[in-house]
Amino acid sequence: MTERPGFTMITTLWVMTVAGVMATAAALAGRTTVNATRNRVLLERAFWLAAGCAARAQAAMDAALRASPTYEDAAAAWRVLDRALRPLTAAATPECAVSLEAAGTRIDVNAAPDELLDNLFRSLGAGGGAPALVDALADWRDSDDVARPLGAEREWYEAARRDPPRNRPLADIRELARVRGFENLALFDSVLATEPGRVSLATAPVTVLAAVPGFTRETAERIVERREGAGPPADVMAVVGFVSAPSAGAIVARYPEIVRLTTPDPDAWILTVRARAGSPAAEVRLERRLVRAGRRAVVVATRSAL
Repeated sequence: MTERPGFTMITTLWVMTVAGVMATAAALAGRTTVNATRNRVLLERAFWLAAGCAARAQAAMDAALRASPTYEDAAAAWRVLDRALRPLTAAATPECAVSLEAAGTRIDVNAAPDELLDNLFRSLGAGGGAPALVDALADWRDSDDVARPLGAEREWYEAARRDPPRNRPLADIRELARVRGFENLALFDSVLATEPGRVSLATAPVTVLAAVPGFTRETAERIVERREGAGPPADVMAVVGFVSAPSAGAIVARYPEIVRLTTPDPDAWILTVRARAGSPAAEVRLERRLVRAGRRAVVVATRSAL
C-alpha cells in the first residue's frame, strides 16, 4: 500500500498539538496547586502573626487592669482601656495593625429602640424621613413579612428587583446597605454597628450620645468634654451639675431609660487585628470580644476573616 505523506504529517501535527495541550494543562494544574499551597501557607502565617499581635494587646490590657489597686480603680481603667494600647496602635505596620473599640461606641442596630434610632437619623440630616428609615430597618430585621406603615417588606424589594429582607438581625454592618434608605452606607457605619452593647458614656461620640432619649446636644457635649479632662463619668447624674436647667431636667425626667440604654463601663471591648504576609499579601482579620473579670480582660468570642 502506498504511504500518504500528507496524512502522516497531519497525524503527526495532531499528536504534537494534543501533547502540547496536555502539557499546558498539566503545567497550569501544577501552577494552580503551587499557588493554592502558597496562599494557604501565607494565610497561616498571617493568622499566627495576627494571633501574636492580639496576645501582646491582651497582655497590655491585663497589665493596665492589674495595676489597679481597688475594684473601683479597675473599673476606671476599664473605661479608658484603649489608652493602654496606644503604643501598639501607634506602632501599626502593614504586617500587623491593632485597634480597640468599646462596644457601645456605636449604636447596636439590632437592639436599638425606635426613639433612639429616630433621634440619630434626624441628627444625621434625615429630618422628616427618619421615621421611614426606622420602619425600613425594623422590617428588615423582624421575623415577619408585614410592612410597617412607612417600612418595606418582601413585596417592595421584589418589585424593586432587590434582595428581600432576611427577617432576622443584621449579621454585619455591611448588610445595612441592602436596606431601603441605607444604600449610602458611609453615612451610617460610623455611628451604627452590629456589636451588642449599651451606649458607652466613656467612648461614644457626641452624635451617638445625643441620640439617647433624655440627652440634649448640650449634655452629650459636656460628657465628651469632661471625659477628655477629668475622665469618663461613673454615673450620668454626675453630669447634671455641669449642664443647663433644661438639660438637667431632661436627664432627671428620663433617668430610668438613660440607665437602661447607657453604661459608664463599656459592656465589652472589641479588639481587631489585621495581619498580612507575603507579596502579593494574604490578609487575615482577627476580632476578639473581651469582657472584664476583676482585673483581667477575658475573651468571650472570636471571629476571623480572610
